[in-house]
Formats: sequence, C-alpha cells, structure tokens
Amino acid sequence: MLVELNGQPVGATQRQVYMEVNAEAGRVGGSGGCNTFGGSAILQTGDRVRFSDVVSTKMACMQGMEVEQAFFDVLSRADNYSLNGNSLSLNKARMAPLARFEAKD
Repeated sequence: MLVELNGQPVGATQRQVYMEVNAEAGRVGGSGGCNTFGGSAILQTGDRVRFSDVVSTKMACMQGMEVEQAFFDVLSRADNYSLNGNSLSLNKARMAPLARFEAKD
C-alpha cells in the first residue's frame, strides 16, 4: 500500500494505491486509487527497475485523481528500488524516494 508519494504522506482517507510486481513474468499491476493498471516491469541487477507500457482503465473519480496521476508519473520516472523490511521505495538515481510502499498482510 502506498504510504508516501514525492516526500508527502498519503492520507488515510485516500483510496488505497497499491502495486504487485511479478518479476518472473516481468509484469506490474495494481490500483492507482481510482483506476486499475498493468504494464511491464523489468528488474535488473543492482536493484534497477524499469516500468513501461503501463495502461490503465479510464474512470473519473471525485477524489484521488491528483495522487493517481502523480503515482503513474513515478512509475515512468523510477529507475531503481530499495527494500527495507516490509517497505519498498521507488527511486530516481540517488534522489530521495519518489514513492514508498508498506506491505499489507
């Protein structure tokens, strides 16, 4: 579940934004908070990652569209990831994390 986006906490009232990566199949999918999405996820050595060909449904929602658009932008910009316990961060170069997720049971 997304807990931080571009350095800002994602509010508890925000619809759940999540992603699931299948490294073997090279796929990513999930929810941007309003629309579901899917695409390619290429994991490389050195914790490198590249998301591409990401497509989503096109529903219009009253809330959360700004967060969703910012999240989809992160997917296009991220080039590496880091894991720390139950936390996954998507990063660009050595900058501060673009997005941080916490695993949900």
